[in-house]
This record gives sequence, structure tokens and C-alpha cells, in this order.
Amino acid sequence: MGGIMAGSAGADHGSGADLPLRFPYGRPEFLGLSPDEVECSADHIARPILILSKETRRLPWTTGYAEVINAGKSTHNEDQASCEVLFVKKKTGGANSTPNKNSSTKRRSSLPNGEGLQLKDNSDTDGINLYYWSLFDGHAGSGAAVVASKLLQHHILEQLQEIVDILRNTAVLPPTCLGEEPDNPATNSRTLTRAASLRGGVGAPGSPSTPPTRFFTEKKIPHECLVIGAIESAFKEMDLQIERERTMYNISGGCTALVVVYLLGKLYVANAGDSRAIIIRNGEVIPMSSEFTPETERQRLQYL
Repeated sequence: MGGIMAGSAGADHGSGADLPLRFPYGRPEFLGLSPDEVECSADHIARPILILSKETRRLPWTTGYAEVINAGKSTHNEDQASCEVLFVKKKTGGANSTPNKNSSTKRRSSLPNGEGLQLKDNSDTDGINLYYWSLFDGHAGSGAAVVASKLLQHHILEQLQEIVDILRNTAVLPPTCLGEEPDNPATNSRTLTRAASLRGGVGAPGSPSTPPTRFFTEKKIPHECLVIGAIESAFKEMDLQIERERTMYNISGGCTALVVVYLLGKLYVANAGDSRAIIIRNGEVIPMSSEFTPETERQRLQYL
């Protein structure tokens, strides 16, 4: 996301150095680090290993977290992560083109302090809960990774709001996609009889102005495909937002994005870039995402 392009503000040539930061630099919120600990984490000589506090349970499902020490390749660790328990409610107002921390979407109470892994009590029954995990491997700066870690989940929520009624109510059928059958040349090129041409007013059967008969095939869309499409759209919107805001903020570099969403009993895994997700079950390693590298993209394009 937010890949570096020639001449863009993300190309680390100082073009965006005078602009304000979109978000201040920090480590993942669920670590609950103080400003001093964040500064200490950038000490390449000490190279500290930071772990979650044993006194609190900050992550849902007893999720663990570890990161490779930065090893001095840049001033700040360019990698970011996020973990949220969220509540998706049907959209009632206008769309928010730039999601932020003040989003009206309800979230669980305070990830950093670890209190209460469940959502806040509310009387709303027109929404669904989801778990969200994400990792962002930054390159050429930490700016894009920080922005994506703060905002990507809001883009996902915004996209899911459009389909929440269908997802939460199994009685509501998914939309039907109409695919037009290819035209039959033999039918469309038939020869008009003299009688037909004589009476060939607009719309008369057999007249040149009569549109050909169309046949459609119905393609039912599974609920899972709606969620996949929502996540794909969110990735696109996040990338566009980063590129758009480079003119207003100092957003350095780019990042990969790896997201896991648990929604209605299913895990959805999405990635952009060369980050990889796997599941280990009964000793078997199951790949859950495919990497995007120059070589894999070359092979994919050649195959197409």
C-alpha cells in the first residue's frame, strides 16, 4: 500500500519533510508502551525485546505477538500491527470518505488497558461483531505502515456496513448477478422478408430497429464473496487515501498489508505485498495467503 512512485511525496527525497505527520509515530497500540518505552525500542545498541505485560490480557483469543528486532536499518521500526474487536452497524448517514479514530462505529472498550475483551453493552441488534488482526511491513519509512494500521479497519467497516443487513439475516438473499449471454450471430443476421420490410415501422417484429432478444444467466453470489469483495474494496480505498494524502501530510514509504478478519464463524485472510499468513493445524502448515513479489507478479501476468 502507498507504494513509492517516481516523483511522489513518498520517495524519500525530502519532498514531504516540511509537511505535518498524518499520525505521530508509535508502536502497536495493544503493546501499551509509554513514550519512553517507544523511544527505548528505537535504541539499536540496546536492541530491547518488548513483550506484552503479564498482568493484562490485551489481545482477544489469547493472541500472541512478536516482532524481529529492527537491527538498525532505519531510525524507527517500520513495521506496524493492529488488533481490534469491532461492531459493524448498518450505515445510517452519509459516507465518511476519510475514516478516523472518531468513527461512529462501535468498538470494544480500550484495547491498550486490556479491560474487557467483549464489546461494550449496547441494545443494538442490527449489527454484527468481528475480530480484526493486521500486520504491516513498512519499507522506505514508517509513515504508510502507521497510517494503514490506524485506518484500514475503518475502511473495512465502511464497506461491510453496506451489506450488514444481508450478512446478519440469512433470510435475505444475496444479490443476483446478471450475465448476458453472447449474441447469436445467426439470429441477429437473419434476412428480412419483403412483407416485414414493408411494415418495418419502429419496433415492428423483424424490423432493423427492433432490439434483439436478450437472455440472461443468473449467478447467485455467496455471502462469503460479499465479505471478500468488501475487504478487497477496503484495500483499494486505503491505498488511494494514502496516495491522496501525501500532498497534505508527510507519509513516508509504503507497506505490505496482511489482514485476518473473523466474521460469522469464518476466517478471512487478505494480503498485499510479500507478507505471508499460515495456519498450523495438527503439525501441518497450511498457507492462507499468496505472496506478491516481482517474480510472482511476472509469472501471473505471463500466465494471463
